[in-house]
Amino acid sequence: MRKFLLPIVVLVAGCAAPPQVPPSAVPPATPVAAAAPFEAWEVVTSRIEVRIYRDGPMQKLGHNHLITSNALAGVIELREPRTASGFTLQLPLDSLVVDDSAARALAGPDFANPVPENDRNATRRNMLGEAVLDAARQALLRLTVDSLTGGPVNFEARVRVGLRGEERLITLPLTVNFDGDRMQVQANVHLRHADLGLAPFTAALGALRVRDDFEVECRLEARRST
Repeated sequence: MRKFLLPIVVLVAGCAAPPQVPPSAVPPATPVAAAAPFEAWEVVTSRIEVRIYRDGPMQKLGHNHLITSNALAGVIELREPRTASGFTLQLPLDSLVVDDSAARALAGPDFANPVPENDRNATRRNMLGEAVLDAARQALLRLTVDSLTGGPVNFEARVRVGLRGEERLITLPLTVNFDGDRMQVQANVHLRHADLGLAPFTAALGALRVRDDFEVECRLEARRST
């Protein structure tokens, strides 16, 4: 969609400036067994994909959008019990790619049509600009664990998302598998714009708009630090 707003785990983007949602009160961080010993695992590969969809009676004039990055990095602190574990991850906002043709070709029929280069470039400039991600103010999206439940494979994490100088709490389902010194983590989640403090873009009295919900998929591999 040539004018859109995309939040992103997630990650947020747009070609126009929708109204901002006032920040809600976020409670202080809950200590995660800070005194307990832990094993440090370093993220060595990652992949984030955010799928955002057009909506409204005039939606055929726009595009569905795919935002990707391979630059999520950080450290996972593995503790016993596993629910006492935590992580600190960072995503450079400058790493976000808008509508890569090869990625769209693999993303299914909703993304089959290519997006013109001029549209991709304009979308990315506005996505990183002051009205949306404001990358000049805070260049890194930060993710930290507030609490962790479940296990031993499927977990639910309460995660603090640091963006635009603010923090928001979201719930993130995680699947964690081990293979020797390799840890593989996957998260798939539906979010809404308000979860990240934004409102979806609309135009033409709502006839052309971004769908309120969007999908985030994240996969990463970590290795035990030596």
